[in-house]
Amino acid sequence: MPDLEKINTKIALLEKDAKQGEAIHQRLEVAIERLTDITVSLKGHLVQQETKINKAEQTDEDIFITLESRRKEWDSDLKELHSRINTEIKYLRDANSISEQKIMEEIRGIRAGLDNRVGILEKWRWVIIGCAIMIGLLMNNPVFFEMIA
Repeated sequence: MPDLEKINTKIALLEKDAKQGEAIHQRLEVAIERLTDITVSLKGHLVQQETKINKAEQTDEDIFITLESRRKEWDSDLKELHSRINTEIKYLRDANSISEQKIMEEIRGIRAGLDNRVGILEKWRWVIIGCAIMIGLLMNNPVFFEMIA
């Protein structure tokens, strides 16, 4: 009978182990269910994050395209402005050159007129000086007054 008691003890221990194993299995099932719920939740979060990342990438690409088009517009506007400035500079240089030529022609005309007037004045000066010399000589010479009288 001692064997029977040992067997009963072993059976009791096995039953206890089976109950503990069953409790462990129930806990594992609960843990697996929770892990499954967490996995589903994580998948949902991953999908949301992936969607946000895709939207951010699309936004970045849109911004890059916009910036590139603005840069091209800026380059075009800058070239046009540079062209306009060069055209205006050329126009102003030409206008300045024409104006300078007109002014120089006017100055030459005024100079020629002044030269003529000064020449005439110099001729009159020499005539007046000559007459003054003659009058002076005649006044100093008493013979001349006798001839006239």
